[in-house]
Amino acid sequence: MKILRFLRDQAKGYDCNVCGQNHSRSEIRVLGRLESAWIVRVTCATCQTAFKLLVVLDDDHAAVSPIKDEPTGVPHREPRRRKAPVSLDEVLDAHEYLRTYDGDVKALFRSRRERAAEGVEDSTTTP
Repeated sequence: MKILRFLRDQAKGYDCNVCGQNHSRSEIRVLGRLESAWIVRVTCATCQTAFKLLVVLDDDHAAVSPIKDEPTGVPHREPRRRKAPVSLDEVLDAHEYLRTYDGDVKALFRSRRERAAEGVEDSTTTP
């Protein structure tokens, strides 16, 4: 079995924990091998976040686990759920809202909690 081909095929099922991009285009490099295990470094093609995996293969299946003894400089985050793309209607609604908006950028991007604390009414037409 060609390990890189196998890993590339498996990478299609995983997304980057930092930027959410699928790992199908990420760089995969084998760093070493110990019996039936490989040490592999994966570098995200989009955000360049790198992490190491220990891939153990036997006759029935593969077990993959992250190597945690070396920090990558990026805090661990849970995988992001993919959101639905922004629809054309949502873009037009945002355009219409911004066309009549009379305020500064800070006010525009304040959270609902911050607006509620200030006693500002929450409009359901905000983007």
